[in-house]
Amino acid sequence: MSLLDTLRELVFTPGPSGYEDLVRSVVVYRLRELGLDPVVDELGNVVVNPSGGEPRLLAAAHMDELGFLITGAGDDGLLSFRKLGGIDDRVLPGQHVEILLDGGARIEGVIGITPPHLQLDRADAEKPLRWHELRIDIGVQSRSEAEELGVKPLQPAVFKKHWSILAGGRAVASRGFDDRAGVALLLELARRVAEGGVEAEGLALAWTVQEEVGLRGASYVASRLKPRAFLAVDTMACCHPAVTGHTRPGGGPVVRAMDNQHITPRWLVELLEEAARSAGLGLQYATAGGTTDAAAFQRAGVPSAALGIPLKYTHSTAEVLYLSDLEGALRLLEHLPGRLG
Repeated sequence: MSLLDTLRELVFTPGPSGYEDLVRSVVVYRLRELGLDPVVDELGNVVVNPSGGEPRLLAAAHMDELGFLITGAGDDGLLSFRKLGGIDDRVLPGQHVEILLDGGARIEGVIGITPPHLQLDRADAEKPLRWHELRIDIGVQSRSEAEELGVKPLQPAVFKKHWSILAGGRAVASRGFDDRAGVALLLELARRVAEGGVEAEGLALAWTVQEEVGLRGASYVASRLKPRAFLAVDTMACCHPAVTGHTRPGGGPVVRAMDNQHITPRWLVELLEEAARSAGLGLQYATAGGTTDAAAFQRAGVPSAALGIPLKYTHSTAEVLYLSDLEGALRLLEHLPGRLG
């Protein structure tokens, strides 16, 4: 399966923060197919250590995505919800969603909004709606009908995904590249390690949970593993000249030198530069908003870096990713193991 096919499979596998089970199943299945022995910890993180020795470099990507948690059904059958992760309220009205029912079934719904024909107060029409003012409509008209369909409080939901090919195949648009792109990259790296094309000695890989709600999975892994260095493989919101400088989508992978919670040590930047030169690859450099799992490892005393794939419209339902950036990140990752003596 190609890297792009793997990415698409992962994007269409729902797994909001705290409910990463289906994504984890894909990851574990793929690793076992390669003859590797993944370990799933108490929080649901997946770690694989191909050589079995003390890891010098741990690279990780987070499995979770933005989503919702159903909190109940009203008398009218409309569902209230809470957000899981940093969803911009402006994108919510009019969105299609999928609710993950107990037992694996799914039903669809929409986040409704009053049409302009019925907005009698102009001030109300111009006022941005907050998430707690919105409801998910699954087409029923009573709480009992919602319950008959299997809807219960504490069931997760995600945005319904679309997949668009842009720029003659040079880019793709969908929801969830943050961070299914990183998950796909590390699965492909694991394949090349298992096949002997990439050095396994000293390299460990992890797929973490609950990054979008506070780096919780990575924090637990960091409490148990102490590699010499850690690398978060993630996306990066792009672009704003005051924050990301001259970084551009399609310009190659990005060294996220600093973000809201993390600063990359200079020696790790130089290590990434060495790997890029070895791969014949150009790097971009940027500061970034938000943060990554690298911050959790830095707090635990592990020198950490973050490799970013520039992403337009991050945390929307139309994230745009350039395939050359994804492929460049893979080439860099192939040349990174073994550089930590």
